[in-house]
Amino acid sequence: MILLRLLLSDIQTSKRRLFFMIALSGLTNAGLLAVINAAADTSSKSTGQFMLVLGFVALMALYVASQRFIMITAAGEIETMIHRIRVRLMDKLLRCELLDVETIGRAKLQAGLGHETQTLSQFATTLVLAGQATVLVVFGMAYLGWLSFPNFALCVLYLSVILTLYFRRTKKITDGLHMAGARENDLQDALTDLLDGFKELKMDQRRKSTIQREAEIISDDASWKRIGVQIQMTRNFVFSQSAFFMLLAVTVFIVPMFSSASAASAAKTITTILFLSGPISGLMACVPAFASANASAENIVALEQHLSELLEQSERVQKKGPGVVAESALRPITLPFKHISFENVYFSHDTPSASHGFVVGPINLTLNAGETTFITGGNGSGKSTLLKLLTALYRPQSGTIRIDGIAIGPHNAQQYRDLFSTVFSDYHLFSRLYGLPLPEEDEMHRRLTDFELADKTGVEGDRFRTLDLSSGQRRRLALLIAQLEHKPICVLDEWAADQDPLFRRKFYQEILPAMQALGVTIIAVTHDDRYFGVCDRHIRMDEGRINENEDDTHHV
Repeated sequence: MILLRLLLSDIQTSKRRLFFMIALSGLTNAGLLAVINAAADTSSKSTGQFMLVLGFVALMALYVASQRFIMITAAGEIETMIHRIRVRLMDKLLRCELLDVETIGRAKLQAGLGHETQTLSQFATTLVLAGQATVLVVFGMAYLGWLSFPNFALCVLYLSVILTLYFRRTKKITDGLHMAGARENDLQDALTDLLDGFKELKMDQRRKSTIQREAEIISDDASWKRIGVQIQMTRNFVFSQSAFFMLLAVTVFIVPMFSSASAASAAKTITTILFLSGPISGLMACVPAFASANASAENIVALEQHLSELLEQSERVQKKGPGVVAESALRPITLPFKHISFENVYFSHDTPSASHGFVVGPINLTLNAGETTFITGGNGSGKSTLLKLLTALYRPQSGTIRIDGIAIGPHNAQQYRDLFSTVFSDYHLFSRLYGLPLPEEDEMHRRLTDFELADKTGVEGDRFRTLDLSSGQRRRLALLIAQLEHKPICVLDEWAADQDPLFRRKFYQEILPAMQALGVTIIAVTHDDRYFGVCDRHIRMDEGRINENEDDTHHV
């Protein structure tokens, strides 16, 4: 079981101490049963009762202490394990390349970092109860063997058969949980499309109907898979209860035919079996929760393994690179830089049909420091891919990107990326100024006023008062944050698309020139041809290549 391996591999508490406390809990529980049986035997006698009371109190104290230790330790261990898993997953995720993360899919990543770990967290109490029940059954069976070996042998044989059948039936539950989880990930993707594309869906009835129908189909399929799992769980529960009643019937009706045990001994045996009914039923009731937690553990381990494989694959690709590391390692990137150059840079988006894969390149291009460069081109011309190559979010499949002659490779990609502030078309606006020094209150107010946001939001500590802004205002805030980073290069992808005409003019005629005056190199994707006079250079993309025939790209 992957769940148990995961727990045992990550446990920090002394295993010897933990197992000792578990054994102590089970032993004291069985001792309590023995004391109660002994007290019932001597209930009409005054002798020995006081010692039994003392024994009961001592055993009860040990039982409470051991149970508290086990439950608190188990809860702490599981939560700590989940924290370490999350940290490992986040670390590996952030070390992966953007393209790899895009292929995994947001739903699977969110499930691994959120839903699956929550399932493990909720399983903490169940695990403790299952461990306790297991220990009680073990020591209770030992006590039963001391009372009546025939009943003990019968119980062991009977329970072995029943549990074997029970766990075989449980495999169907595990398979069902995996299938239901996969469909719920598909549903998460559909719901993401529904929420993120809400405006577009309102504008097209056919699209809205199609995605609604698709989401309903996936939801219905996921529901039926969950229902199937619940049916299997119910059948297992009824099977376990019926099997236990059959065990009692055999003990009461059949065993006495082959045993000469006294009535008192038989009563103790039945009492012990009834005492074991709770732990056995509880243990069986824990199986569905264990199956669900184990399925989550399998998904988490599979995701972590997938991320590890992507990192290993990335490292192998890096080692096969064209000798970049040896050259660049001797020359660190220094500021101010002079130019960034693309030398026969080529990139292809893989598709199932290689002949229809989108290709960008080969690109030969030099971007000079301090210049404002506008990039234009139709939809699908390769503008966004060019920006991701420029910012080292995508790695060229061939060719080299250099800054002042220093080739950009895996060893210095992060140092190179740290030169850029960006507002991509699909940017994310953080609610806090993560990693940025807090600006002075007067400076922040001035900047918000310049971007016409002072009456819309503000900063309290390192957190924005609100992000409930229009799309154009959110882009202004994103650019304001980019300016606070004080980086030498700023990349903007269709930044002015959501701005009103007045602020669009302000952006081109005031904000960009002010940034350039501070020495910032600006690369902006735009379609506002009336403002092309603002830029120093104009590059046009067409079908993944730079169009060399444009008059205004003669200097490329």
